[in-house]
Amino acid sequence: MPEKLLSIKEVAEYLKISEEEVQRLVDSGEIPAYRIGGTFLRFRKEQIDAVKEEVSTVEEEKKALEPDSPRIPYETKAGRISQEPIAPQFDYTSVEKIKDFFYFYDFYIFSFIVILLLLYLIFKS
Repeated sequence: MPEKLLSIKEVAEYLKISEEEVQRLVDSGEIPAYRIGGTFLRFRKEQIDAVKEEVSTVEEEKKALEPDSPRIPYETKAGRISQEPIAPQFDYTSVEKIKDFFYFYDFYIFSFIVILLLLYLIFKS
């Protein structure tokens, strides 16, 4: 008897993620898939179980290593509330701020000087 292969919808329900997320995981090679007829994606249940187990162990390890940091809730595109750590803020010195200013605005400063030079040459004569 041939084994039953799962569809994208069944895998999405099983992993509790969207069908688009399943497709993204297939495209990135994180979930093995089989093309039937060149168009339909199908999945083996054993392989999906292995992926689910691997993800759960990685998440457990990540939680064990993660320090207790303040988190803020935000809503994702899928409408789920997620908790993200607050990014640490660093104070920049005045010298670093000036370097950043010239780094990001050097083209505009150069253009302004060229325009002033051209205006001077035009109105000088």
